[in-house]
Amino acid sequence: METLVNELIIYFLNEKEHPIIDMPSSYINKRELLRGLINVRPATYLDEEIIKKEDTLLQLELKEKNIKDINEIPGRLSVWKGNITEIKTGAIVNYATPKLTGCFKPNHNCIDNNIHSNAGIQLRLKCKEISRDKEIEVSKVALTKGYNLPCDYIIHTVKPNVDDIDETVIEQIKYCIINSLDLAKKNNIDTICIPNLTVKTEDKDLVAKTILDTVKNYLKDDDFFKKIVINVLTLDSYNIYSKYI
Repeated sequence: METLVNELIIYFLNEKEHPIIDMPSSYINKRELLRGLINVRPATYLDEEIIKKEDTLLQLELKEKNIKDINEIPGRLSVWKGNITEIKTGAIVNYATPKLTGCFKPNHNCIDNNIHSNAGIQLRLKCKEISRDKEIEVSKVALTKGYNLPCDYIIHTVKPNVDDIDETVIEQIKYCIINSLDLAKKNNIDTICIPNLTVKTEDKDLVAKTILDTVKNYLKDDDFFKKIVINVLTLDSYNIYSKYI
């Protein structure tokens, strides 16, 4: 894997002007550098050979991960603490940027960056093709393959600005969930993992209850979905969702 990482780093460093960067000595630091280089790269044409090399690397990494099968999680509606890029399911939901093309902050720890980094460059290129490089309305949705993720599909929904939550934002969050479920159903995807939204501490309970109530109301009149899992990263979030589920 290190040979692949070295080759990809050299390619992306040479592709455009970057600050002078010394090749790190450790594999972990090399891998972080490669992720950062890819994160900041615009969604422009990429040589097929480089795409294949990145796919090979991501598939090798996927084999080393502890993949969770959604069918192993009990209950039709449940909460699961883990990495959303490591769940085998029909679809995962991504809270996307307006142009769908991902987070351009190098090595940022948001869900959008995590999904794009582990799915591969092909995802960013496909998202640009879908959006045509134009901003998409908040709560609207789009479907792509999972590429190098263990899920079959990714449902991208443009998230609202959650810095200041009011009634309008709550409605937008509801429609992010409803539109994602509608799109999954339309495409015969009956297992889905929906991530928690990262918000201010004082808004966590309200957002968790909004997401769960929206899913519960959807399931009341619908028997299509076999499994809907709410994904969280922290114990604090797990406890909040468990309280309302």
